[in-house]
Amino acid sequence: MFAVGAFDAYFCDAYTDIVAATIISKSRHGAMSLPDFFYDIRFPVRAILEPYAANANWRWRMAARKMMERENVLKLDRIKSLFNKFFRDDHRIFGDALLDDWIANPLSNKRLFGITRANYAALNPAGKGAARRNAKARMEERFASIFQRRHDCIHNCDRPKVSPQELVKGGTVFRVIEDVEFVVNGCDEHINAEFRQFLLGCGCPPAIVNQAGY
Repeated sequence: MFAVGAFDAYFCDAYTDIVAATIISKSRHGAMSLPDFFYDIRFPVRAILEPYAANANWRWRMAARKMMERENVLKLDRIKSLFNKFFRDDHRIFGDALLDDWIANPLSNKRLFGITRANYAALNPAGKGAARRNAKARMEERFASIFQRRHDCIHNCDRPKVSPQELVKGGTVFRVIEDVEFVVNGCDEHINAEFRQFLLGCGCPPAIVNQAGY
């Protein structure tokens, strides 16, 4: 349950940071040209208008944080809908390029992707395409199961008429944490790289991009 909560918190915070960092970069370089979707993002007015004596740009981080306070991202489709707008078409989150890297990663596992890195490396291009499609479905199924189990634990275990489910296999909790950690670490690296490309593509000078982080 803690691992899934951390997964949710990570993606909410990452989205908060890229939205705030985009606005801050725009304030530093007004000639930046932002895409239309960005202007449809809505912020709580109170968070914007409150005084922030220490750092005027802090208002944007607070506004973005308030925006995500009641949100959750416990669906992979939700993650894609939030982040892919910022990414290049051929580098979308959970897309072919990212999955190719992930399956080939020494820390990948058959449980998460349905294929070992050695077997994937031996496939021809057509075979790899089919394996990626299967890996994507396998990963989505895996995380849907993890999220549902977390929901059941939180919402059912304190009800007298509902019996907690047993952990029938040794290492279940460890494997869940391992898979959550793999996806979060992989996404963190990917988001950081693609957000940099997003700012550069909007006409933001490299010097300001280097200050943005995410």
